[in-house]
Amino acid sequence: MAAFDPDTGFATYETLGHTARDELPVFGFDGGETELRGSWQNASLREVTTEVASDYVTFNAHQFDEQALGLYYSVTNPGSTPGVFEVQEAPSTPIQKAILIVVVDGDVNIGFHATKASIRREDAIELAVDEFAFMPLRATFLKDPGSPLFSWISSDTGVNVS
Repeated sequence: MAAFDPDTGFATYETLGHTARDELPVFGFDGGETELRGSWQNASLREVTTEVASDYVTFNAHQFDEQALGLYYSVTNPGSTPGVFEVQEAPSTPIQKAILIVVVDGDVNIGFHATKASIRREDAIELAVDEFAFMPLRATFLKDPGSPLFSWISSDTGVNVS
């Protein structure tokens, strides 16, 4: 992907702000259950998927600014009072955005990109005197027509490199 630069990401993307070095994103999935189906002639003929897997990533936002608070509370309009972020009602609809995570491991750079993700709060905000405060977020990857569900991008790992 020619437009990807591991130092800056994509030109039109905004950084979410600070994340802790010891709290890396966690990739996971829900669902994906399977069952073994058989016949009289073959008891283990085929494995079938009974529930489609849903992939996601969880991460912690440490910067309590309009962007991170908006993602956590699913708020697109935080009001107009200077210095005040207003939540008018309980979050009901996650915010949809593209997501890019850049992993740098020494000389190896890897980008993770999803064109469409549903972003919402994952857990409670935690405060402690000896740790950074954070807002746990979850981005569930959604299919955007004409784009892959998600992509891992790197010319350093030997994937599809001529």
